[in-house]
Amino acid sequence: MKLHHKVISLPIMVLMVIFVLGLLSVEYQVKFTLQKKFEQGLQTLSSFALSSLKSSDLHFNGHEINPAFDSLADSIAKASKARISFISYDGILLGDSALTYKDILITRKNINHKNQPEIALAITNNIGIAHRFSPTQKRELVYFARFDIDSGYIARIALPENAYGQIIADIRWGFSAIIFVTILAVIIFGFIALKLIKKAVNDERKYLENQIISRTKELTLIQTMTTMINNAESVVEASVVLSNILPKLLPGYSGALYITKPPLKELEKVVQWGKNWPSGSRVFIPKKETITSFDLACTPIGCIESQCHGCDNFFQHCYGVNLTVNQYNFGKIYFINQQQTLTTNIKNLIKQLVEPINSAISNVQLKNQLQDQAIRDPLTGLYNRRYMMETLEKTIHRADRQQSNVAVLMIDLDHFKDFNDKFGHQAGDLVLVQVSENFKDNLRLEDIACRYGGEEFCLICPDTTLRDAFILAEKLREKIGKLSIQYQHTKLDTITMSIGIAIYPNHANNGDNLIIKADQALYLAKDNGRNCTIVFQPDNNPIQKTN
Repeated sequence: MKLHHKVISLPIMVLMVIFVLGLLSVEYQVKFTLQKKFEQGLQTLSSFALSSLKSSDLHFNGHEINPAFDSLADSIAKASKARISFISYDGILLGDSALTYKDILITRKNINHKNQPEIALAITNNIGIAHRFSPTQKRELVYFARFDIDSGYIARIALPENAYGQIIADIRWGFSAIIFVTILAVIIFGFIALKLIKKAVNDERKYLENQIISRTKELTLIQTMTTMINNAESVVEASVVLSNILPKLLPGYSGALYITKPPLKELEKVVQWGKNWPSGSRVFIPKKETITSFDLACTPIGCIESQCHGCDNFFQHCYGVNLTVNQYNFGKIYFINQQQTLTTNIKNLIKQLVEPINSAISNVQLKNQLQDQAIRDPLTGLYNRRYMMETLEKTIHRADRQQSNVAVLMIDLDHFKDFNDKFGHQAGDLVLVQVSENFKDNLRLEDIACRYGGEEFCLICPDTTLRDAFILAEKLREKIGKLSIQYQHTKLDTITMSIGIAIYPNHANNGDNLIIKADQALYLAKDNGRNCTIVFQPDNNPIQKTN
């Protein structure tokens, strides 16, 4: 339904409902009042009929019916326009204005009126009333009967059920006329109002169309930005998206994204955009800063390096929004426009932008954190055993395609249980961390260092020959042996380790067997006095070097 149709039809429908309800209410009240007056009139007429019967001195001997009864009923009926009947106590019809004298005689033989409900009530209670169908007149009538105990006669008055229907019909026609006039007035007023409204609507529509076009562009860019950030694998990747899209959403504004870095005091700039952001800026978190929501305020940068110039003017136009998760501030995003102050529309847009940015970056950080927890050992930071097995299979498949080798080094720290018993588990954990750091410093980027379990480690070295693997193992063994580690001002014992080496495809045809062969070589190294490197040999004559 069109707007102008609604403007006219809805008030009309409301008025019609009001008028119909009013009509029904008035009709009910009028009908109730008329019915009371109608019954009162019947009572008065019945009393008058009995009085007339008494004054006429008519009597019924129980055998012959005097025609005078019927004449009296006819005369009263002509004056009152009602049906008048006289009935004896025995239920014999003596006179009826609606019947001839001959019909009365026939009725006497066939019908005993004492069985009629109004007659039975009148004999019992002096008066009786009933609404029923008249077989003689073929319509619904209201019967009112009054019994006179002294004379033994009953006067009965009958009128059509709808005697007051014309009054109700007149009321309905009156209300209908009022409804018609009112609806006509509403229609005329509606058309006049629509002409005035149409002009205002056209003006407003032009304004809204421009707003919709602008808003659609904003929402499209925001949706694109949100999707790309949510699909980002790292904060750096997400920051590239921000630097490309934010200048389009906020032309004329420069800005930067800062993420908290340990020790949770200084914020590290991840990306900046625009021309007005100072290159030497550094941001620190205020000591008493408490964050519970996305607060947009003038947030001055806590520390600017010496090469940053014009900072005072910069601070006056710089606005920062806190990035939070679980009431923890993990970063800030800044916006600056030195040519103007922040308007309400820009402020609302910035708040709308920050919410998905905040959520997406926190999700990226959480995803990276969970991924690290799933694949890395929490103590050493090396990859765990599960990641090692998955990566080993992929590395072997790649080696098959490239027709290259894969070396696996199984490493065990010698007598580490005795070391823990002597210096304690905390000292042992420190040794594990130092050894792991040494591995990271001496391996290639493509090499994978894993903590296999306890004091055991596994190194996966793609595209590595047996000779290169042996040289690497000896290099690591010598560097670990030279470590000098102190714990609680106590110098710990020298750490040595045993190493077993196996090469794919020389020693095994899959990852599981390759681990088994390297582990067998490791056990040989332990059996040969530890602190040595053993290469697996099928003929049990291992290549080894001891310290």
